[in-house]
Amino acid sequence: MMNNVSELHNQAMKLSQRAMVARHNGEPARAKTLSHEAFEYESQAASLIPDEEASEPTRSVIYCSAASLAYQCQEWKAAKELIKKALSGYPSERISQALTKLSHQVDFESYLQTQKIKLEDTELNLFLQGFAVTSGAVIYEEFIKRLTPLNVLLEKTTQRLLGVDYQKIGAKQNDNPFIPALSISNTDKNNFSITLKLVATGSHPATQAIAPVIDEILLGINLINDFKEIDLKERLKSPGYYQNFLASTHDIAPDGEQIHFVGLSSAKKTVGLTRLSSEIELDFTNKSFAANPIKIEGVLNYADSIKPKLVGLITPNNGNYKIVVEEGLDDYVKFYFGRWVTIQGDFDGNFIYLKDLQATTQQCKR
Repeated sequence: MMNNVSELHNQAMKLSQRAMVARHNGEPARAKTLSHEAFEYESQAASLIPDEEASEPTRSVIYCSAASLAYQCQEWKAAKELIKKALSGYPSERISQALTKLSHQVDFESYLQTQKIKLEDTELNLFLQGFAVTSGAVIYEEFIKRLTPLNVLLEKTTQRLLGVDYQKIGAKQNDNPFIPALSISNTDKNNFSITLKLVATGSHPATQAIAPVIDEILLGINLINDFKEIDLKERLKSPGYYQNFLASTHDIAPDGEQIHFVGLSSAKKTVGLTRLSSEIELDFTNKSFAANPIKIEGVLNYADSIKPKLVGLITPNNGNYKIVVEEGLDDYVKFYFGRWVTIQGDFDGNFIYLKDLQATTQQCKR
């Protein structure tokens, strides 16, 4: 009989590995059984570790592993309890962040199961959690900041799948085969959820191709969440569509302050977007010059109507900077025109090349 942490943990890892193989081989029932056994062994291992600082980092790592296995088994209550116990000890900052992200993911999956949300192939559900959410409501600014780029993704992904070259100027209404409609989903005090339904305009020959649009969006966001931008770039091929997808996902992503978690789900797939917006840097493949990092605040506006690739930034001391807007980033910066923002990027002495753009929470005074 196994009676020490090491033996129990090793057995849990063996069972977990076998569950992974079974899942890969198309044996979901066997995978579920093996995962549950792994969860039980890892939970036992965690319970044997004393709750003291000297037990770290082993204690928090084992508890995090047990909670992850509970999540895989859809044991939501057990997963939350294991996460709570792990955080009550002395976890490192890295493990603490992993536990917090897992806790949000558990809440999201549990919500989808308990609320029994049944989505059609033409629907996409947006789920938000954080300080901006209370009693089933959300601060409008935080909601619209994510709804706007999500709508852009729907439009641009539709155009890409139809074989349309990237367009800087939005398509005419009649050129879009789908239009988004909104419906409120069941919510509670800890989250806000809304469903977008793509409605065919009826006048376009491609109205039967709605489901692949949602599939492509979730696949792309999942790649970014897993830090696989290279895979996304290879999949999208077009620099404009890639930059636009990256920038839109940047704005949909949680900021770690007002919004801690963003969940997206369809009839086929769920994606928990836990990667912070500050971790998603815009990509400039054609930049070949010496530049210095810069972080600066100001008001964003048009710099030169004759040169649409440039936008302006007016700083509190009336300084002026010009920011290069690469193909695909037009929709991204448009949302921030006239607002106080914080810009991060590379400065070559003349232009700023964007890496990050965030709305400034507290307006600067000139």
